[in-house]
Amino acid sequence: MFRKTRNKIVALIMCVLAVMFAATLGLIYFSSYREAYQKNTLMLERYAEAFWQNGNPDGQETPPPPEDEAGAPGDRIYSLSTFYAVEFSDVGDALSVDNSDNTGFSDEALIALCQPLSQLAEGNGVSDNWIYRVEHQNGETLVVLMDNIVMSDNMATLFNNMLLYGVIAIVLLLVPAFWMARAIVKPLEENFQKQRQFISDAGHELKTPIAVISANAEMLERGGVSNQWLENIRYENNHMGELVKQLLQLARAENVAPAMAKLDFSRLVTGSVLPFEIVAFEKEQTLSLQVQENVELTGNTEQLGNLISILVENALEYAPEGSVICISLKTEQHAAVLSVSNEGEDISESELENLFDRFYRRDEARSNTGGHYGLGLAIAKAIVTAHGGKIAVSCLKRQITFEARLPANT
Repeated sequence: MFRKTRNKIVALIMCVLAVMFAATLGLIYFSSYREAYQKNTLMLERYAEAFWQNGNPDGQETPPPPEDEAGAPGDRIYSLSTFYAVEFSDVGDALSVDNSDNTGFSDEALIALCQPLSQLAEGNGVSDNWIYRVEHQNGETLVVLMDNIVMSDNMATLFNNMLLYGVIAIVLLLVPAFWMARAIVKPLEENFQKQRQFISDAGHELKTPIAVISANAEMLERGGVSNQWLENIRYENNHMGELVKQLLQLARAENVAPAMAKLDFSRLVTGSVLPFEIVAFEKEQTLSLQVQENVELTGNTEQLGNLISILVENALEYAPEGSVICISLKTEQHAAVLSVSNEGEDISESELENLFDRFYRRDEARSNTGGHYGLGLAIAKAIVTAHGGKIAVSCLKRQITFEARLPANT
């Protein structure tokens, strides 16, 4: 159980690291791309401003960069950048073309590329491998382009490097994460083992004084002593004996690997339910038994019989008089599914999570009656776990259902 807990902690730590890494990677990538994009669009704006001021009648020379607010010339990146521009008339004719002496890229191809963009509203954008800016002045339209391939390649290189080294870092963190999880779980595991050992030791130690008290009380009765005090002693001694019995059952279910053998679970369920028909009759309750035949599994007959008894007895205890208790067994996805359902008071989600805890009882008014100590469902869970299965409880519209799923033989 604690090995699974440790693995869950490691998985949780790695998931947190992976999410943090993905978030960091996304933030860095987005911030870097946004900064590069803003720089490029700013240069496009500066180029467009210079174009409107100086023009480009020959279509050969890029307009000089405007001075910045401090009066200094434009930066070096702007001077080294290559711009493409086409100025269109109000009817869509190309008035001026700046092809930047780019061999292999004709003016006609540039005009054809910019023609659709000239129909867009004023602003910046990205189209294929180009960053563009569209401006409208005095019935004319200017489309300015910059090659976006370099920026895209740089961003791709940045992303790939971050991803590679991030994955390596996460893999390297597996070792300290595993060590950390082990350090967290170890005290819990030791404490749990001590609790289980205490229950087992206490149960064995209490058997002897309970037997002595029972024998002495019986001798007093044979000697003619009969009074309320002696009856109280016998009652409480029997009460204590039942508690010790359940403690030892829980200790065996948790600490001792049961002897397993192939068995007919259908017959075991039917046989284990039959003795409770008298109890149900006395409480005017009805047992509805629906058992699929020939459901076989590998398990311990005594423990599985105890599991069935605990679930049925629990349903009889908390179901109202005149109600129907449904017990079913079926196979589902290579599992034997034992279900016990009864009417009862609605149970909140927080209480459902505690039902399988030791000594937990919902009805405190009955905490000292009927031989119930809050150990039955804890024993049931221990038995199911020892058989490699799972047990769960649900409550829907005052219908409480316990479902145990055990590996079935196929």
